[in-house]
Amino acid sequence: MSVAAFSKIASKYGIDSAEEIRLLLETVKAHDVPSLLALAAEGSDALVSLAKRSVAEATRRYGDSTVLEYPETGYGVPSVCAWKGTDRLTLEAAAGLLDSLGSAKKSSLEDGLAAGESAMYAADILEAITYIGAEEADRDGFIPDRVIRELGLSLVDETIPGAAVFLGDTGNENVVLMAKDIQSKGMLGLVTSGTLSPGYAEMMRDNDVAMGLDRMMYPLGDFAGVVHALNFDVRAALTFGGVAPGDRERLSAYLAKRPKAFVIKTGELNRLECALAFAALMHSAPIVTDSDLPEVPGAIRRSDDLGRMVQIGIEERGITVTLEPLDLPVGYGPSFEGEVLRKPDTYFEAGGGRSTAFELLVSRDENEIEDGKILLIGKDLDEIPDGSVMPLAMIVEVYGKDMQSDLESVMERRFHSGINFAEGIWHTGQRNSDWVRISKKAVARGFRLTDLGRMLMHTTRREFGSVVTRVQVTIITDLEEIECRLPAAREIYEARDERMKGLKDELVDCFYTCTMCQSFAPGHICIISPERLGLCGAINWLDAKAGYELSSSGPNRPVGMGDLLDMSKGEWAGVNDVVSSASSGTVTRMCLYSLMDAPMTSCGCFEVIIAMTVDVQSVILVDRDYLGMTPIGMKFSTLAGSIGGGRQTPGFMGVARKYVISDKFIATEGGLPRISWMPSRLKDMLGDELRKRCLDIGMPDLMDKIADETITDNAEGLMAWMAEVDHPALRMEPLI
Repeated sequence: MSVAAFSKIASKYGIDSAEEIRLLLETVKAHDVPSLLALAAEGSDALVSLAKRSVAEATRRYGDSTVLEYPETGYGVPSVCAWKGTDRLTLEAAAGLLDSLGSAKKSSLEDGLAAGESAMYAADILEAITYIGAEEADRDGFIPDRVIRELGLSLVDETIPGAAVFLGDTGNENVVLMAKDIQSKGMLGLVTSGTLSPGYAEMMRDNDVAMGLDRMMYPLGDFAGVVHALNFDVRAALTFGGVAPGDRERLSAYLAKRPKAFVIKTGELNRLECALAFAALMHSAPIVTDSDLPEVPGAIRRSDDLGRMVQIGIEERGITVTLEPLDLPVGYGPSFEGEVLRKPDTYFEAGGGRSTAFELLVSRDENEIEDGKILLIGKDLDEIPDGSVMPLAMIVEVYGKDMQSDLESVMERRFHSGINFAEGIWHTGQRNSDWVRISKKAVARGFRLTDLGRMLMHTTRREFGSVVTRVQVTIITDLEEIECRLPAAREIYEARDERMKGLKDELVDCFYTCTMCQSFAPGHICIISPERLGLCGAINWLDAKAGYELSSSGPNRPVGMGDLLDMSKGEWAGVNDVVSSASSGTVTRMCLYSLMDAPMTSCGCFEVIIAMTVDVQSVILVDRDYLGMTPIGMKFSTLAGSIGGGRQTPGFMGVARKYVISDKFIATEGGLPRISWMPSRLKDMLGDELRKRCLDIGMPDLMDKIADETITDNAEGLMAWMAEVDHPALRMEPLI
């Protein structure tokens, strides 16, 4: 081990010597539990000592009042926030915390867990120090809150059934096999880099395994970077579970159930890994290893067969894998859903304004469908040149004796995930405004448009097998055939829109619940009405109705509205009864149209936050994609941490983007004229629909009066802007 390698790690944490680092990375053996406990204690003490020196040097450079915090999180140093209840940790406070830990003991498993906890705090503090004044390109390993929220619904409905943390090193072939195993099961991979030699992250990159925050195979960094797997875990509990920072009992109970994670540790063992292994056990994450470690039931399992490690971890953690395998030339699973496919990497492109394209799912009579048939009309990918822009139609026809036309649009929306699950295939949009790209790598591996048909068939059967018994798919690239079929498709789209336009809250006899997020946020329940969709943006009233028809015991159930208590606020006795029961009496009232009086609770999967301004005269909107400061002095991540987890917070509420253009959008408080600020990107996304709503309410210039970050991002600037443009909110009664 070279002096340069140790010096590089020391430099990362701002210190000038590496005694503790040498001790932590020295290869060790642990043949029995007592020796494992001793090594964990030594590793914990060394890591705490290293953190003390790093804090002292950071204090000398930046001052003891400097706050330690990762970017894009509302939880400061997350492990300290979650377990200690400290959401604002200065360098001075970090030094005090490290001094309070004392020397680790080594007599029992409880001592081992305590050593792991100390090691975790030290590691999180060390990593947080590396972010002080760091440039974006130099930041490494931390997973932002927005990513956790983006994954939220998939973790809740177990589309992502669990996570595997890869630690250590192994042969290249085994790295690829493990990665594909994780991806095929739809799981999340958290991957550490090598410290003194190539680790999983380097070997995966060398073997063309795509990684990144958009691929569900996340690199965590080296040395103490494994702590980012733990601070991911606890933030899921704080974000979705309604666990208060510092509530150790509830946090432990929550982590015992979810997120379901395990550790795969391969290669030689060192003291750093021994100490942090006990931190993983503290988070209910069992360890599967080929290292010479003693087996501990429910905690440590040994296996020399690297090909079986993932399966052993799944069994040890009690993970249920429901994604059925699909034999394709490319990888297939949720791990590829966030993949971004750039123009230079694209072989085939259709739609997106570049060519005529549409997608449609429609029900047919029994004798009109040949089950399992995939028909291609036009040229396939091996018959066209690289870089082709072509027309494309994807038509799925289904039959089932219980199939209803209301289900068609619900099924059709699943095309998006079914297509994006494929490696190198990208899809966005819907109906006749969809957009598909297929990568050069996918085509080189043998992917064809008939495979696109197989993916659509697989998705439809997997998601809706309870009502659909026959499925056939037609893929068309012939322009003449597409133009012949497009008018009929448009008629179907228009008929669906008319059906939804006619749906008003006052005209239906029931609303629907959505309880998918209760596994993460036990106190939260969405009440979905025709004019207010679920706050994740994924489920509207028709979707919930269809969901109930597909499974009467599922997350969507009808809510008898009962007596109308207040139409202006959207309060019904039946809704209150359901909300009170679902929250065990924590929430007794819910007003669907109000921000200030008993607003809907927020889980953590919301797309947009509505927040009252400091002068209580207006509201701002901020979406999870906006990373900057807002005029109320908080970023999205801080706001989200304050209102999520099933809380009911008057003046603050998580909602779906589409709810902003609803007639019932915070109607009690005046609706759209209350909005004084929103990010420019969100304004662009709402675009024409928001302009139409402004026109409908007689304020065609309202969008021009709503500020964004290009105008101001502070309270004083916003008040000045509102006065300058004579914003209508200034003539309304204050919110409080």
